[in-house]
Amino acid sequence: MCGELLTDSARAVVVDSAWGSVRFLACPVCRSWCQRPRIAPQSLSAWYDSEHYQGSPGVAGSAYVDYVGDEAERVAEARRRYRRDLAPYLPPGRARVLEVGCATGSLLSVLRDAGHDVTGIDLSPRFAAVARQRYGLDVIVADVLSADVPGDRFDLVVLLGTASNLPDVSATLRRLRGLLRSPGTLVFNYPAADSLMARIYGRKFWMFAPSVSSFMTQRGCRSALEQAGFTIIRTATDRQMPSTRKLLKHSKLTSLLPVFRAFRLEHRALPLPVPVPGVRVVWARPTDRVVS
Repeated sequence: MCGELLTDSARAVVVDSAWGSVRFLACPVCRSWCQRPRIAPQSLSAWYDSEHYQGSPGVAGSAYVDYVGDEAERVAEARRRYRRDLAPYLPPGRARVLEVGCATGSLLSVLRDAGHDVTGIDLSPRFAAVARQRYGLDVIVADVLSADVPGDRFDLVVLLGTASNLPDVSATLRRLRGLLRSPGTLVFNYPAADSLMARIYGRKFWMFAPSVSSFMTQRGCRSALEQAGFTIIRTATDRQMPSTRKLLKHSKLTSLLPVFRAFRLEHRALPLPVPVPGVRVVWARPTDRVVS
């Protein structure tokens, strides 16, 4: 994250998964974790597109129990996210928004319904197919570094649950900086490796997974943004209203799902937005375009 060269002598975490072992090395300066060697792009795309990652009605995934099955809850969460975290940073009228890692397009559908022009990029053809079938969205299936993004620059670039999965964070941030209009805002969230929750879980934290390229500390995140030419204008603890199923999945308590399912509470969301322990939201603008 901070540009420090990682060596095999760095502190390491090795995790076995359904798709083999992955190794993470700790940066000696900013303490962020980086996957080394990185998973190959083809393998990464296949991982995102698989039931092992997304889950399905018959197979609980490693990241989600059933991503597509939770779509209604995700759209409801996207509406709240739009009002709280995105709308205040959009110019009046019709804005242009790019979402990197848009998955099934739930957030893009909310932005479009609010009157904005939207573009989505995702590595998973399976997710892109759902976005087209359910919302009529044409998602670009590609890595953001190689994607042929149409049109002019964007007023807002969003990455939710995506920043940590970018194979090359620094290169991606530089590309996104060039895609932003003036002033233009970048918004993303990420689980912080130096949070209390991460320290409690240690090597068992859910971020040590094949799809994660970098598990950033707050210092590492700030350094990566500065090197790419961004200035942070705001940070906050992320707030969500997760469903019971999502809570149990991230708490590694999916063995309790049958109980909640029996009482029809599996998809019940919390009544109020709550802080997500250890997950930060960042709003940033290109350094030469920062406005107060």
